[in-house]
Amino acid sequence: MMTQSSNSTMSRRRFLVTASVFGALPVLPAAAGELQKITWTGSALGAEATIQLYHNDPDWARAQLDRCQREIRRLENLFSLYRPGSAICRLNAAGRLDNPDIEFLELMSAAVSFSARTDGLFDVTVQPLWELFADHFSDGNADPAGPDAVRIKAALAKIGSMDISISVDRIAFEKPGMAITLNGVAQGYITDRISSLLKTAGFESVLVSLGETYALGRKADGAPWRVGVSGAENNMQPVAVRELTNKAIATSGGYGSPFAPGTTANHLLDPRTGEFAEFKRSVSVISASATYADMASTALSLMTETDGETFARGDPRIEEVIYG
Repeated sequence: MMTQSSNSTMSRRRFLVTASVFGALPVLPAAAGELQKITWTGSALGAEATIQLYHNDPDWARAQLDRCQREIRRLENLFSLYRPGSAICRLNAAGRLDNPDIEFLELMSAAVSFSARTDGLFDVTVQPLWELFADHFSDGNADPAGPDAVRIKAALAKIGSMDISISVDRIAFEKPGMAITLNGVAQGYITDRISSLLKTAGFESVLVSLGETYALGRKADGAPWRVGVSGAENNMQPVAVRELTNKAIATSGGYGSPFAPGTTANHLLDPRTGEFAEFKRSVSVISASATYADMASTALSLMTETDGETFARGDPRIEEVIYG
């Protein structure tokens, strides 16, 4: 279940957190020469990451990219399952998280809301099922079909976003054995955060690719950003190209995350049945929000194309779905 708190409390806390994290707004650069392309390459939540932007003051622009890197690391300390002291690890270990950061609250609230929108097909509490599959395939002689039905049923009993209590002061699990993963939404959220940070700093021409992609404004020549859409058969060769301006695109597909060689069992698991997504198919979603596109592409990966198209037509936040 979810418990709500007053808007005034949330607003005040949002102001305090934003002020403490970002400090004062960056000093705007002095007038300089013509626009130049500056690129940062690194990683975010274990994925390759790049930020491309155009600005007429390269030194100032690089300083803002340094701020972005620090923000990425800060958010990884909230959302990463691979950082033992992260907020998500503390929540999973204790079953509760006191005084959660505003970003953690925002992301959890969005995820729980979208879980209801998909009737549980998208659910961050799928982690016990993922752990079951990972443990099963850690044995070199594991059945390639996956764990047996009895163990799957036991894991499914621990799943359900409706059993998470969320308030400004605390996030808590309402039944034992629960755990969450934010792998189906955190990359999109961080992409949105960094895009917003750069927009606030005054940038008008940016392409942020942090696992998911957001195109802020247009390229320096006025053309929209052109983004290749990944496919399942050949990840190096896009199945389509889309022109984006102030839009995001996210791609999901089981082909990129098999539990072991020789099996089609993959990390995209249905929280309701324990089944896994079709292996050789990618699903890309275009939306104004990278967070939403990330969640939607994950959910649509677990639907048939017919069901996915029906779902997308009924959701105004989904602008296009591309299968590959």
